[in-house]
Formats: sequence, C-alpha cells, structure tokens
Amino acid sequence: MSMHDSRNDIRLKIEWAHKRIEEFKVAVAAFIETHPYSLEVNADPKTGKPLVHIVKASRIPPEITLIAGDVIQNLRTALDYLACGLVRWNHKAPTSHTEFPIFDHAPVTPSDEARFCRKVKGMRQEAIDAISATHPYQGGDDTLWRLHRLNRIDKHNMLITAWGNITSITGRPLFGDQWVGNRWTGVPGIPFPLKQGDKFLIDIPNVKVDKNTQFFLEIVLNESGVAEGYPLILALKQSFRRVNEIAGDFSLRFSI
Repeated sequence: MSMHDSRNDIRLKIEWAHKRIEEFKVAVAAFIETHPYSLEVNADPKTGKPLVHIVKASRIPPEITLIAGDVIQNLRTALDYLACGLVRWNHKAPTSHTEFPIFDHAPVTPSDEARFCRKVKGMRQEAIDAISATHPYQGGDDTLWRLHRLNRIDKHNMLITAWGNITSITGRPLFGDQWVGNRWTGVPGIPFPLKQGDKFLIDIPNVKVDKNTQFFLEIVLNESGVAEGYPLILALKQSFRRVNEIAGDFSLRFSI
C-alpha cells in the first residue's frame, strides 16, 4: 500500500460512517424505549375538533447528537479525501486549500470561481469537470450542501436537535409534506419545535384523529436556514447514499 491509498481511505471513512449510523439507530431505539414523550388527544370543548396535548417531551440525549456529528464528519472527510486523491492522480501535491468544493450558491462571481479553483488546484480538467457536474451547492445538490453546512456547524457547536415531524401509527407523515426549502413549515396552529406542554388543534381535511390514535414524534434537526425540522436519520441516510454514490462513480472513472 502506498503512503496515500486514497481509494481505500475513502472506503474506510464511508464504512465507518455507516457503522456509526447503525449505532445511531441503536441509540435512538434505546432512548425511545424509555418512553421519552407522551401525548393526549381530547375533543376541544368549544369546537369539538381534536385537541392534542404534549404531556411529556424529554430532552434528547447528547449521545445521539454526538454520533450524528461523527457520521457527518466522516462523510464530509471522505469527499475531501477524494479531492486529494484526484490531485495525486495528476502527480501533484494537495495544498492546504484542497477539498471537495461545496458552496452556498452556484459559483458564478469571479470571487466564487477563484475559491473553487483554489480547492481543485492540481486536478486534471476532466476531474474538475466531474466535480462541477455534481452541482455541489444549494439549489444544485442540496444533500451535499446540507452535509457541508451541518459539518461546519458541528465543528463550532453541537448540532441542535428537537422533537418534530409528527407521524401516525402507520409511520407516514400525519400532515403530509410540509417542507419549503430547508424549513419544516408545519401546519397553522401546530408549533415547532414541539415541546412539553404544547397544545394544538388538528383541523385538517381528511385527517381523522380520535382518543385511540397513536402518535410518534421524530428526532429532527433544528438548524436555522439549513435543516429546520429535518428528520435527523433521514439527513444521515441521504448524506451516506450521496457520498457513497459519488465515491463509487469517481473511483470507476479516475485512478485515485
């Protein structure tokens, strides 16, 4: 093995992220077994409509957030290993600026383009073109962008998690798709994030709720402008699939 076996290093990082995702699932399952939340549903005395009361909503253990941060860090690092491998493939040495470029918007200004060039300096043009083709920016590939932003946040502060995304016993979103951009908009009158003591009416067409209805709350991210109400396990799985896909594609196309 050479001093830098980029392909193997990338694979190990992705495999480690997958292992941590499995540990995340175990940690969440153990937490849920403690019955960390409970809800009551009664008829509102004024309107007769279902009135939901969140009786209990325990603090989400930091261990769950810490594991999620590890997953995100390993996946983001795998992309940077890929960038360094592409530079070495061209018989150049990575610089302190070398990384897989991900931006908040498409790099269109001279300043943006200069930053992009610094990050991919030393790569062959075909590799640079392949990176550009992934559209690594918000509005291009939001999964990559979200991974990058969450990693930046986690480097400076613990990710903020919360309760949200109410589902029914069937496991489907009870209120349908309520996503606008990177924010869970919720339903009028239903607060977010959900916390102990919250009460809200359910007045939505074709949604039937009674005292026997069972609800599930999901652990979500609550990072303003990046992932507000975004299910944490979904963010981890989507990031894993995308990074694994990119790594596999580039490994086939380039001798890294």
